[in-house]
Amino acid sequence: MTTVVNSDSSITFHLYAPQAHSVSVMGNFNMWESWDLEHWGHGNWGLHTSPQGHRDVIYKFLVDGSYINDPSILNRDQGHDGNTLLNTGADRGILIHSSFYSQALQEEKKYVVYLPPGYYLNNREYPVLFLMGGLMDYEMSWPERGGIAQIADQGIHSGEIEPMIIIMPDKSQAWTTQGEEHRFFHYISEEVVSMAQERYRVSRPVGSRAIEGLSIGAHWAFQVASRNPYQYSSVSLLSCPISEDLFQLSSEHSLHLKQSGIRVRLNCGNQEEQMIPACTRFQQHLNQMGVHCEFYVGDGPHDWPLWAKEIGNSLKFHSSSFRS
Repeated sequence: MTTVVNSDSSITFHLYAPQAHSVSVMGNFNMWESWDLEHWGHGNWGLHTSPQGHRDVIYKFLVDGSYINDPSILNRDQGHDGNTLLNTGADRGILIHSSFYSQALQEEKKYVVYLPPGYYLNNREYPVLFLMGGLMDYEMSWPERGGIAQIADQGIHSGEIEPMIIIMPDKSQAWTTQGEEHRFFHYISEEVVSMAQERYRVSRPVGSRAIEGLSIGAHWAFQVASRNPYQYSSVSLLSCPISEDLFQLSSEHSLHLKQSGIRVRLNCGNQEEQMIPACTRFQQHLNQMGVHCEFYVGDGPHDWPLWAKEIGNSLKFHSSSFRS
């Protein structure tokens, strides 16, 4: 459970604090007065407000005398205090930090989900992008270092990007542990997808799902997409180390990759000189098989400034796939 905006613009505040004796909330919606949350049991505390209209609601929790931000909502007010910010209208998307239990990995796995502007004000279903980081990244990397929420908001408001849900899962030790890769593959290709469908209004029709990753995460994104090409409309690889096993994998699945109509985008920086020839060869390889593949070279090295600039182009690419 997380804090949510309801369809009438009211807010249901929620905080999981099993050790707390008292929890209250205050913000610009109540003149910064302290309103007590009810103990709902099992460590859950909650409060339901009246309709707030369409605006930015800024707030903090007070737990046993200590102020904290809402751990489930990652949006922050840009003011001095950096309080939690929740938009009750359609001005900006919402970043939620949550978790679910993975049977494949036998552990609780965290993830971040971006819900597009106005998500809580309607009942529509949205296409979904599964977005992975690199070797040293975790579920918070795209929000913290890639500015994914701001980029998506801007693109959606301009009409260049289709409103979409973006799921950013954490990786695991199985990512690189020899002999354990099948566990991570099942986690990403099955469990994360099932979780998204159960918890969020993800569109089910074919052509409404995409996957992307950066660096080694891009390598995994292509593995997932090539083995399940009918499940994805597009796959984008940022700074992907194109190895010979990707050539072999794509050749093994060439017929289904072609028939599915999946679209592929490759992207690296002009300071990643060693990647450019391999990406060029991989693009030619896919195109010769009849698979749509684009390749672009951005400006920068193998680092977050490049990926933060290029993710907007990736979102446009996925949007065009969703629309087609």
